[in-house]
Amino acid sequence: MAEPRDRIDEEALAWAVRTADPAFDDWDSFTLWLEGDPARAARYDAIASHVAEAADDLRAVPAPEPVEAPARPQRRWLIGTGIAAALAGVVGYGAWTLQPQPYAIETAAGSTRTVTLGEGSTIELAGGTRLVLDHRDERVATLERGQAMFVIRHDAAHPFRVKVGGDELVDVGTAFDVKRTAGVMRVAVSEGAVVFNPGREAVRVDPGKALVSDAAAHRLRLSSIEPEAVGGWREGRLSYQGEPIGEVAADLSRALGVSIAAAPDVAERPFRGTLAVATLRKDPAAVAPLLGVAAKRSGEGWVLTAGP
Repeated sequence: MAEPRDRIDEEALAWAVRTADPAFDDWDSFTLWLEGDPARAARYDAIASHVAEAADDLRAVPAPEPVEAPARPQRRWLIGTGIAAALAGVVGYGAWTLQPQPYAIETAAGSTRTVTLGEGSTIELAGGTRLVLDHRDERVATLERGQAMFVIRHDAAHPFRVKVGGDELVDVGTAFDVKRTAGVMRVAVSEGAVVFNPGREAVRVDPGKALVSDAAAHRLRLSSIEPEAVGGWREGRLSYQGEPIGEVAADLSRALGVSIAAAPDVAERPFRGTLAVATLRKDPAAVAPLLGVAAKRSGEGWVLTAGP
């Protein structure tokens, strides 16, 4: 699915201003961003050109006296009005760099990606995941959808924070897995600990524990999990301890890159067990007998149902 144009333009503007700085040296990240969507290079080139023009125009205005610039022919900007307005801020680049500079990393269903942060932490993204990081503060991340395994270098003075919807997780020297699907957040810890919503519930999740937060139901549930099972999807293992089949279907869709949905008659059924992704890549419908349901073809994917 193509990335929204306005999102590409916002990210392209951020990169255009950053790469215009003579001190810029993060070319590897910039290249990864360009390669993430075929449309990004063209939008970056267009916006970078406008940034350069705007900077030249602003530098041409005499200083320090505030003078009224002569009327100039109105340019026809090819980018949205919000982006065009933001270009006026190029003259204040020093102040701009002190503000948050978010950028998104996404994975397609059926693929994974590992991100290494400059301070030594790593984040591995499962398929169908969107994670937002900040160039100005590598110790904060926002998981908008999907699943990610965080292995964090602990810094008591500047703890790592993960925002998931209206919730926040703060690390305490940690390796932990976070998943967000349909308004439900699940965190499981294999090392160290995380604190869930320190300013509100302040629930500590220790190794071998998993916490589920259902925002719609206003419900928290703490359970046990084998520490070695945390992040098992990285080795092709999906483990469950009573999660609903609807969640299992969503996980399989991200892992396999194939649409798998659960019909209402089975979506809430709990499932316990471990699924091997490699086996199911060859035949996704083979998951049906393992879950005690039937699989019906639906377009290019499958629907899990109680019927024959």
